Amino acid sequence: MAFLSIMAAAAAATAPVPPADDRALFAAFKGVCSKVRSMDAMARAARRGKWHAVEPDAHPNLKLLVEQGRKAGLKEEPDATFTGAQFHKTVAGRELWMVQSRYRDSEGYWSNGCRIYHFDAAAPLPGDELAVLMGKPWTGTLPLPDDQVKYLWEPGWKSGHSVEVSYITGTDPVSQKFGLKGQVLMAQAIGGF
Repeated sequence: MAFLSIMAAAAAATAPVPPADDRALFAAFKGVCSKVRSMDAMARAARRGKWHAVEPDAHPNLKLLVEQGRKAGLKEEPDATFTGAQFHKTVAGRELWMVQSRYRDSEGYWSNGCRIYHFDAAAPLPGDELAVLMGKPWTGTLPLPDDQVKYLWEPGWKSGHSVEVSYITGTDPVSQKFGLKGQVLMAQAIGGF
């Protein structure tokens, strides 16, 4: 793990400036999802950022993500409550979909999520570019199907939340069930302990 962080820091130090469209994508992500600890703050940031509220059926993958995610959560915790909203925006020619969600279990533990999906992405954002966009090296990685990698930052931009960025080809059974495909940028915060 320490070796990966050292490699990420070295890559970030020598990485070229990310392309303007990738910087715009990341700015849209950070502009809303850095507020992940508060559902109200995320909603205000989405409105300020000119994201448009949509229903889950605005995109087939969005619908699967919302419906299957809720169904899986209730299967594990039948007394849990789920709230959230979905948004759409085009940024630098990319059609983006955002899901803001809050899960609360019967004991009061909660998890807020803010995810941006670019379902049409044809390739992942390079790891060295992600380190530059985050302003620091990733703190870990996880393998994904089809030799892809999920990059992790703990903490994310602030203490108390995490950031994950991944690219999903969408060919494995779990991804197909949940509508996961393309570039995924996520921030998460938990509490109630």
